[in-house]
Amino acid sequence: MQLIYKIEFNTTNLYFKYIIETLINEAQISASCKQYKDFILIIFNDQEKNIENFFLLLEKKLPMSIFISNSYVVDSYDETLEEIENFNIKQNLTLLTNDSIVKIIRENQIDFFNDIEKIKNGGVSRFETHNGLKKLFLPNKIKREEFENKGYEVKLLITDVTKLDELFDLNMRDFQLLCSIERPLIKLKFKPLKNANKEFSSTKFIYAKIPDDKETVLFAKALKENGFNYLLYVNDDVYQDGLKVTYNKEQNIIISGNKGLFPKYDFVSRKKFNSSKEYFNEFGGVYKATLAQSAKRLEPSVGVYFSSTTKSSSISLNIPTKGQKEVIVIPNIRNSITNCFDEISAIDEHCSRLITNFIRKYPEVVSAIVPTNAKGFESIVNICAKVLGLNSAKEFEDLALDTNLKSGIQIDMKLIKVNKLNVLDYRKTVQSMMSYKMANVDNQTLAYSFYESLSEFICNYSDEIAKEIKAKDIVLCGNMFANSILLSKTLKTLSKNYNIILPIEYPLDY
Repeated sequence: MQLIYKIEFNTTNLYFKYIIETLINEAQISASCKQYKDFILIIFNDQEKNIENFFLLLEKKLPMSIFISNSYVVDSYDETLEEIENFNIKQNLTLLTNDSIVKIIRENQIDFFNDIEKIKNGGVSRFETHNGLKKLFLPNKIKREEFENKGYEVKLLITDVTKLDELFDLNMRDFQLLCSIERPLIKLKFKPLKNANKEFSSTKFIYAKIPDDKETVLFAKALKENGFNYLLYVNDDVYQDGLKVTYNKEQNIIISGNKGLFPKYDFVSRKKFNSSKEYFNEFGGVYKATLAQSAKRLEPSVGVYFSSTTKSSSISLNIPTKGQKEVIVIPNIRNSITNCFDEISAIDEHCSRLITNFIRKYPEVVSAIVPTNAKGFESIVNICAKVLGLNSAKEFEDLALDTNLKSGIQIDMKLIKVNKLNVLDYRKTVQSMMSYKMANVDNQTLAYSFYESLSEFICNYSDEIAKEIKAKDIVLCGNMFANSILLSKTLKTLSKNYNIILPIEYPLDY
């Protein structure tokens, strides 16, 4: 019996094919595995019973992957397609299948006594992994804040996945992504009262992952045996940042990171790239790279690149004969509350009175310190956060995400001409939030409404530009779209009339 099974697989890296080939050998079935751009084929030529047994084996032993979107039986395939070769690219990825984890634990005996004692006593263990050095410590608000004040992102290492539902409101999709072969970082929400003292995080959310290499598997086993089901950690000196992944109904979305994704052979440019930065720079930015991947460079399109980590957020258009042009630009503002208030006061008398009254009611806001290294959207959101009495853009976003609101209030998102450029007038946005704050609108509604109004801003102007250039495609990229409010509302509106393109094989951002 011949049967062809197709797995839609959105990367050209070959590690998943190798896992399938290992299972084919284990089952001693007459089958072959071929990988092409965007999919993997398993081609069977064996008895029906043997094929059925192999699918049972796949169900038991084939791990999840963030790059799998669907799988099904097909009647045939185009045999003229170019099969992906091994381009001698070595991934920084340990293939932690269940069998390999058992083997690692069985064949290795390492004494972690000193590290565990240090952690037990409230200290920090500097632990060397396959990907470099990490510092691990028990959940503790003071220690966490010390690291965050030094610029570290504090994340969670889960040593016992069976204890996850004690700590988090977890759905099956979260669990599957956490346990996928790529071992990405997933943003999880704490159960009520589980982070009451903010020992884990300053918000109700944290990026978490399970062990992703041999060293961490062994250390996690020892930690679990000593009653530590999770630890906080920071990257001290690592080779590659781990993948951060989110999702919507249609697809998994890589937000950022390189580990397990790069180095990578790109079939569009026919060359190897060692990092997302190298890849995006090759094409001249995330928008252009996404057009190249989706074969849309020769068609008119609108591109929305909104980022909290770069200075170049904009809404642009691409016309094949003329190239890319920025139509609306997000400003890079001074990271200063005082400067922001001065700029708002200069708008008109009404705004000047608002600033005076706001300072009278909330005098502590004037002295709030805004991180000086922020840029683009992060700077704007930081200012909005400080106006609401919150500490950071992270707290602002997580407050917005922690709500069941379906709609909010209108936050002003208006344009102003600066040197002949259409620029988002961030002053109006902040002023709008201050006015609502003066009217005692709660912070959660305001934070949610910011992202909802930003979505409306994107939809209105993208639609206007697309109609003008007769574009059918709109590209959404940049890590601002990792926010589920912004992404879901933008998709809901624009997908009614346009083909929406999100990066699939590569991250949203640098």
